[in-house]
Amino acid sequence: MFGRRTSFDTRKPTVAEIRAMPRTPDADGVTRVIPKEIWDDPKIGNMLRECGFAPDDPRNILPTADDYIALFEASRKRLGERTETFNREMTARHGYCRAAPFLVIDHTIWDGEHGAFLYASMNLIGFDEWNVLMLATDMRTKEACDIAGHPGSIPAVTEVMTQRVIDWKRRHETALDAYGVTALGGQGMTQEQYEDEKDTLRREIVDNVGWMKSRIISELLRVQG
Repeated sequence: MFGRRTSFDTRKPTVAEIRAMPRTPDADGVTRVIPKEIWDDPKIGNMLRECGFAPDDPRNILPTADDYIALFEASRKRLGERTETFNREMTARHGYCRAAPFLVIDHTIWDGEHGAFLYASMNLIGFDEWNVLMLATDMRTKEACDIAGHPGSIPAVTEVMTQRVIDWKRRHETALDAYGVTALGGQGMTQEQYEDEKDTLRREIVDNVGWMKSRIISELLRVQG
């Protein structure tokens, strides 16, 4: 699509239309949220610049797949180190500990159609501490350390968190579209308002997962006895 000039006639494209375009690199090899082809349009490009935007604004540069892979691997490594530290410290305290991480928003969500919203739009990584519980992998650890046993997975939690992620994603898209209306010359949401809404939403996600952690632990301890 970006090999030829896109024509929007006299109608300005909506943010949804721009975001729906295939994400292929521009001629300089950089992949942008709003591609250079759009910036080259006399009407749209000038309007975006008048609103304080620029094609090489860091917010307009999309990380590559390699960037995300490196990000995930670094986070996974930190999780491994935290797990080792947790087991070492709990062993020193209780004589034995074999705990493993449990992800509240689990890998099926991160690897699914809504995962990109969490890591690309909200800058959240599932292996980081906000999303992790340490749970016992055996009965000896459960009894010695007084922590809940690791269930492997909890389908009911996955179902609840999937719906919440969908709702959060929808709220973000609404805010992004309102911000895009302003960027394209209409009356919508300012950049500052959009960034505030995004920060509020990110805090809500982290806080909600924190609330879910205590609920999960309580329920596991109740069921496991």
